[in-house]
Amino acid sequence: MKRIIYFVLAILVCGIYVGCSENEIDLYDQTPRINFYGSTTHVRTLVDTDYVKKEPYAVDSFEVRIQGDFLKENRDFCVKVTPNNDYQNSVDVLLESKYTYTDLDTVCQIFYYKINRPKVQAGRNIYGCYLEFDLNNPLHQFDKGLVEKNQIVLNVRWELKPTEWSDYVGFGSYSDAKYMFIMDVCQRVWDDLEDEDIDVIKQAYREYKEEGNPPILGEEGDEIEYE
Repeated sequence: MKRIIYFVLAILVCGIYVGCSENEIDLYDQTPRINFYGSTTHVRTLVDTDYVKKEPYAVDSFEVRIQGDFLKENRDFCVKVTPNNDYQNSVDVLLESKYTYTDLDTVCQIFYYKINRPKVQAGRNIYGCYLEFDLNNPLHQFDKGLVEKNQIVLNVRWELKPTEWSDYVGFGSYSDAKYMFIMDVCQRVWDDLEDEDIDVIKQAYREYKEEGNPPILGEEGDEIEYE
């Protein structure tokens, strides 16, 4: 009787071992796959230092994660922009023609791209799109990973108002349009402005209107003023 029990146990142990071996083979025989890592929505908030630059692009990044084991060699992947109907306007994104995963000792790596700064206007959810793996691109060397991680939402917004604006009465009440004009004239952000810039900006706005340009309107629809 004991021999029969030992025999049955031996069969069960062998079955478990074979099952584990088969699962391991299935795991490590998977083709390389790639996913976006992190939240499914990425919010990029642009600040005044992004808008004062003459270069029209702001640098941003995304992180990817390898599905499965470490890669044994560098592999390329491609990302594309696809429309997102939840936003009024798409984002002008400058992506590389391909990216190369090189961190072979880890399963995560960060990559960079550029965003063309959108025009500052009323509203918080007007610029957005999807960043998506371009599976049909011949340069893309990964199979599709998790469905929910094949794309991410990119939402681009801005937060320009300096925290100390209310403490400085020389420019009057705040509006994004007013601050944009200040940065365009002085080529500096709030923290770098000097006292004499007040008169420079007032004169610049007078000349702007004398040239026949339409008044610049604030968030409430009224013309900006410099006190």
